[in-house]
Amino acid sequence: MDNRGRILGIDLGTTNTCVAHVRNHVAKMVPTDRGGLTLPSVVALSARGELLVGGVAKDQILTNPRNTIYGAKRLIGRPFQSRIVQELRDHFTYDIVAGPGGEAAVKLGEKVYTLPQISSLVLAQVKTVSEQFLGGEVREAIISVPAYYNDNQRNAVKEAGRLAGLEVKRIVNEPTAAALAYGFNRGLDQTILVYDLGGGTFDVSVMKLHGNVFEVVATGGDTFLGGVDFDNRIVDHVLEEFRREHKIDLRQSPIAMQRIKTASEAAKIDLTLIPNVVIELPFIEEHRGRPLDVRMPLSRELLERLTSDLVDRTFEICDQVLASKGISPRAIGEVILVGGQSRMPLVQQKIRDHFGRPARKGVHPDECVAQGAALLGDALGQSDSGALTLVDVLSMPIGIGAGGGRFRRILDRNSSIPSSRSFRLPAPRPGASQIVMDIFQGDSDEVVDNEYLGTLRIDGALAGRKIDFKLSEECLLSVVVDVPEQGPSPVELATRDTPEAIKAALAQDDLRRRQEHGTHEAPPRGGILSSIRRIWSG
Repeated sequence: MDNRGRILGIDLGTTNTCVAHVRNHVAKMVPTDRGGLTLPSVVALSARGELLVGGVAKDQILTNPRNTIYGAKRLIGRPFQSRIVQELRDHFTYDIVAGPGGEAAVKLGEKVYTLPQISSLVLAQVKTVSEQFLGGEVREAIISVPAYYNDNQRNAVKEAGRLAGLEVKRIVNEPTAAALAYGFNRGLDQTILVYDLGGGTFDVSVMKLHGNVFEVVATGGDTFLGGVDFDNRIVDHVLEEFRREHKIDLRQSPIAMQRIKTASEAAKIDLTLIPNVVIELPFIEEHRGRPLDVRMPLSRELLERLTSDLVDRTFEICDQVLASKGISPRAIGEVILVGGQSRMPLVQQKIRDHFGRPARKGVHPDECVAQGAALLGDALGQSDSGALTLVDVLSMPIGIGAGGGRFRRILDRNSSIPSSRSFRLPAPRPGASQIVMDIFQGDSDEVVDNEYLGTLRIDGALAGRKIDFKLSEECLLSVVVDVPEQGPSPVELATRDTPEAIKAALAQDDLRRRQEHGTHEAPPRGGILSSIRRIWSG
């Protein structure tokens, strides 16, 4: 097998991860160690102190919920103190703690793991399984992420790949990968909408396909809207009914909660095909020496009532994305469904009602993202650079903090990538030796509602020089400032690096400034995301 066949396409999912490779220009799935096509995105610490990954980790989730990590995709790349992480802490049975750089991390036993480390264990398992299946070493991969992931999250996923021993050739948006699986080498000329409702996130992208040119027109999403939220509605219903009948709150029992979550997910899946199920959990609790059971009927009709607002929210996002480009829902040629939750009958019925046509059949919602990523990897390895043209867009604006807590947009939403925006550096504040810029990403006009990406600290002597905000084809941000004595060689400032390198560089920089100017400045904002890496090129 040639090297191109060993560029993996990996869909690192909230619930499951799957991987594909290309042979003879056809994308094929790689089976897991248990013979299936999806690997549970679960990492656990066994009672014997062993790290478990995949199916074996998920097997112990009922008996050891506190040491079983699932849903890491919702937490990766987020600051621990962020409102989102704090709200999520009560929804997981394991401990979410502050990492070494202030980012969200998790605790297994007595050890703290960063979320890139957790995800790297899943990716390493995928790499091992793929090497066994393909019969040779695998070094490279394309990894997909939700289109609505911000810069921090994309960098965290890339770091997870590096920790797993993979060279991540490209980060690609999940809807874009799904479109590649649908339209590559089919000679299509149409406008499509990719509706991606996965385990933890929702993405929607409108794309124009012309031959092997895939152009994303507009995109949007919600990184906290997915199948887990549908499961939680069933969980809440079961808990409330049990409390009403027995006057007992099962939320205080991690094992009971995990049993209910597992049963709720299974019931939801069964209701895709049949109209009624019964959730049965014997001996869920004990009261005065008497065992208490859960035996609760659940109909598809009730499930739809419990979750209809979640489904409606996805179509609100679809309409916002379409309206941003003045496109009518009826102008969409095909709707491609991605993600396991898109199988829900209510979702498919509303697709038909909203767009005037049923969703496209023949695209596997669980496999198409990995297959599309693998096709992109294969195309990148070919000498014919015109074999595939991919034009993607920025999902959320990137900008800087301005006076009064306002957000000044530098790169607008739906800007084509790669792209660049330039402006002149302002003068530093009176009495300051540096120009300080806080970078944020989000849709709000107020910085407090957006995601903090990092802080740039630039020598005040460079005031008036040109500064460039650049987005790579992976939608990763870099900032470049021209330095006169370097000629064409810039100083590049990135928003992410390892905590050790950042802390050392900033400590040395602060010490130098105090020695040179005899001033005492406030320390930089703490954490991995608030620091700078400076690379002198040339």
